[in-house]
Amino acid sequence: MKNKLPAKIFSLALCLSMAASMVACAGDDSSASEASSQSSVADSSQADESTDDSQADEGEIMEFNDKTAMQIIEEMGNGWNLGNTMEACGINASDPISYETCWGQPITELGTLEGVKAAGFDSVRIPVAWSNMMNTQDGSYKIDDAYLDRVEEIIGYVIENDMYCVVNVHWDSGWWEGFGSEDQAQRDAAMARYKAIWTQVADRYKGYSEKLIFESANEELGERYFTNMKHSEKYDLTNEINQTFVDIVRASGGNNDKRCLLIAGFETDIDKTCKNSFEMPTDTIPDHLMVSVHYYTPSTYCIASEVDNSWGYRDSWGTQEDIAEMRSYFEKLKKFTDAGYPVIIGEYGVAQIKDENGVWIYKEGCDEFIRNVLLLSEEMGYCPMLWDCSNFYDRLYFKMKDDTIAQIFLDAKAGTLAPTQFDEATDSEPDVEQAA
Repeated sequence: MKNKLPAKIFSLALCLSMAASMVACAGDDSSASEASSQSSVADSSQADESTDDSQADEGEIMEFNDKTAMQIIEEMGNGWNLGNTMEACGINASDPISYETCWGQPITELGTLEGVKAAGFDSVRIPVAWSNMMNTQDGSYKIDDAYLDRVEEIIGYVIENDMYCVVNVHWDSGWWEGFGSEDQAQRDAAMARYKAIWTQVADRYKGYSEKLIFESANEELGERYFTNMKHSEKYDLTNEINQTFVDIVRASGGNNDKRCLLIAGFETDIDKTCKNSFEMPTDTIPDHLMVSVHYYTPSTYCIASEVDNSWGYRDSWGTQEDIAEMRSYFEKLKKFTDAGYPVIIGEYGVAQIKDENGVWIYKEGCDEFIRNVLLLSEEMGYCPMLWDCSNFYDRLYFKMKDDTIAQIFLDAKAGTLAPTQFDEATDSEPDVEQAA
């Protein structure tokens, strides 16, 4: 099966199902799932108010240990996404906390990241919707300082816990569609906004150490938003946007001239990103670029949370054939590591489903899916980052929710994670139910 959704599944529908199951990409202006909303009990007064020594004041340049992307990938270990949080959007508000919690997640605290570190993670990805608090009226696309401050506060939590931090620009309320407009003025406006975002973000955080990594985009580069173009033109625009990102960051000064940068693949789809039409940007410094893809294959298992899902449904995973399929996709990415570009699996995960009592539960084989992502990533030198919106890690109690899955991450951290063991006499094909 291709590592993609059917073309008719648009971003909103994708994220409605994934927010409910906590395997959401960005692009959702819906409310968060029932499971998440139970966690949304904190208010802004509960935010950690301690002084974070790891934060760089504006203009301050932190000590920077210049390492290659390959060296950094080894230290990033296994990663975790702060999902449905700073990329939450679709409301009108004047403060960052309102956005941070509007999809049902609790306020992010220092303790949140302390628990993530204790659970076996060494890197955190923070998806961000920068347009939430932005002046879009005068063409400046000025991001409100309060939003930059709040993202910086969370960056500080991550780095204070000695983890690497990836910050991106996420779906962000649909302005990416301007790149595919037939109106050249709208296309120009989309590029102007993209440039303005990275000019401000790069400048604001240029003093941070090598622990901070910038990521050019999420899943927006490609077919979904680059409409009214020839196929080759969609790749050309993707390459142009990624090159623009690198050029802006490198020119911004501070530590950004040698910071490692993460380049979003074409729709972060493995097959599409591995095509020769996708090109890594040129850089002013060698060996400081990484490539990002996502892994939700098969989508009927990883994303579909309802049996009657229109494009199919699977309720289990874990046969030898399943593992072989995962391996085949991961091996395709050797194209990049062989060329000196390490790979980050920026998102992976499995949808939850409701049991007969309406309670969200894990699909059969979810633990084995995670186990094999971690094993293959360790074998091939990738950094996998779990997409999570509070159904794997409990942000109120600062610990993993499921003991089996928790132990998988601890074993992976310790280097003792064992591969799946098969009994050939009982191994069988997973249950598959396709929509009529």
